[in-house]
Amino acid sequence: MTFFKRGFIVTLALAFVATPLCIQTAEAKVTKGQASVAKRSGKLYINQRQYDKALEQYMIAAEGRPDDSEVQYYLGWLYSQKELFEEMNEHYNLATDRKWKRKVDADRKELWTRYYNMAVKGMNAQRFDFAVEQFDLAITINPNEADAYEGLAITHLNTGNSEAGIEMYQKGIELVIGYNLDSLITGYNLDSLIVQGDIEKILEFNPQKPREVKPQKAQSFFNLGGALMNVAQVQKALVMFKMGHAIDPEEINILQHMSIAQYRLGDKEGAAESAEKALAIAGDDPKILNIAATIYLQAENFEKSAEILEKVVEIQPDNMDALFNLAIAYKQLDKGDKALNLFAKSVEANPTDIDSWYQLGLLADKIDAYDKAIEAFNKVTELQADNARAWAALSRVYARKSEVSEGEVAAECVKKATEAFQMYEALSSQNQE
Repeated sequence: MTFFKRGFIVTLALAFVATPLCIQTAEAKVTKGQASVAKRSGKLYINQRQYDKALEQYMIAAEGRPDDSEVQYYLGWLYSQKELFEEMNEHYNLATDRKWKRKVDADRKELWTRYYNMAVKGMNAQRFDFAVEQFDLAITINPNEADAYEGLAITHLNTGNSEAGIEMYQKGIELVIGYNLDSLITGYNLDSLIVQGDIEKILEFNPQKPREVKPQKAQSFFNLGGALMNVAQVQKALVMFKMGHAIDPEEINILQHMSIAQYRLGDKEGAAESAEKALAIAGDDPKILNIAATIYLQAENFEKSAEILEKVVEIQPDNMDALFNLAIAYKQLDKGDKALNLFAKSVEANPTDIDSWYQLGLLADKIDAYDKAIEAFNKVTELQADNARAWAALSRVYARKSEVSEGEVAAECVKKATEAFQMYEALSSQNQE
């Protein structure tokens, strides 16, 4: 009896000790034969649309046959059905056989296009959060497609997130040109290159020449340059405009903004040169003509500016900006009568245009048309009572008129001159405080 009990105890102990051996047996590696069976089972489950079971079988198959491109492809495909794109890529990248790699490329293209198009629709509908999500998914599916980065950049810029927009544009462009833009910028003395206009040296920064860039991609450089201009990174913006111009020398918008950037950087000669290039391509475009004229006006080339602005006014007789600038140019060229008529047209078209009224007053004063000058400066003070320079100008005109007048008119002019000067002094002291 005692012996039986001992035997029973020993048997239990042996059974307990043997338990770990059973666990080790269950953890044994999957054999190639087992992997083949799992692979066939996985295919059957896919045909039955039982994707979770298919995934289990293909995971077993991948353990036994890790180099099987077909297995890796179907694992990637199954993860794509769950929108687990990082896991999808992990397995798609292991499908290296030509046949399965072609299928991977086709799948990625189809998926990328689907999410990219959804993102564009969301962006156009101003559903920016949704658009960001879809662009992010498209980028995860295929991080080597530049268009998704650019779409994401535009979305960020539309929501006022300039920093993120610039970053995404830069990534998209880097995919196109084949090298890092920051390396380009830091690899050379940027200021020196801009002054020299040595864009060819910039474009050849990479020892391995970048692959050919399609002309439509010039727009990407233009957009990035515009975004950089908006955050006052004018030097870097100019490099982007110059790169865009090197890709597509006929693109007017790039030349136009290149000229503006050069002007803002103090390179008036470069700005004029870019404006001339734009004029050679689109000499009848009022926008281009206006920009060129403004640059020449600021560079004090009044003859050239007037010549261009006359064309603008001929094309657009009601273009008040052009009329105003042309009047300024005429004034500097001592064509007072012409300038006066243009300023008069300007204030007639826009009676609240303070600058035009002020310029009209200055010009009338210059040619001793005192009453016209007084009318103009009075109008400025009516529209803007705290305009100190208008009160000062009004005081000066009344004083000058008093010198050529007699009797009550002269006395009234002295009184008005004194009152206007007192207003000027009061406003000046307020501004100093």
